[in-house]
Amino acid sequence: MTKNKNDLKSLIISSVAIIAIVLGYFLIDFNVLYQSFKGEAKFVTQKADCDLHKRSCTITIQDGTTFELSITPKDIPLMKSLKFTIKSNNPNLEKLNLNIYATNMFMGDFNLPIKNLSNGNYEAIGTLPTCPVGDMKWNAEIRIEKLNETIGARFQFKTDI
Repeated sequence: MTKNKNDLKSLIISSVAIIAIVLGYFLIDFNVLYQSFKGEAKFVTQKADCDLHKRSCTITIQDGTTFELSITPKDIPLMKSLKFTIKSNNPNLEKLNLNIYATNMFMGDFNLPIKNLSNGNYEAIGTLPTCPVGDMKWNAEIRIEKLNETIGARFQFKTDI
């Protein structure tokens, strides 16, 4: 009789453990958990006098990687295709995205895949939404995921209606 009670207890405990593991697998976002251990990304921002409407801007991040960003067309129109051209001193960067978002109003979060064109030349294509308010301020971020940290470049620009 005691053996049956112990077997039943073990069966219940193992069943609860299996259910907890299965639920955890489906309910826990492990990427968010992993990112929380890494902490916030550390960005280097372009110099204040650099205007992407006039010329490309260059940023050197913490590990010595440089990113030079240029946007065409230069007037950065909304609701039209934009080409984000990136040059880097590192020709072997992989799995990069250009994350673009407005800073003075929520306009969405746009993650554009960056294509490696070879020889340190990269490109992303995307469209920004229009807003009746105008004078939108945007950040365009390139992140490099390292084992223990995330570093990156933050470019800033404005758009009109």
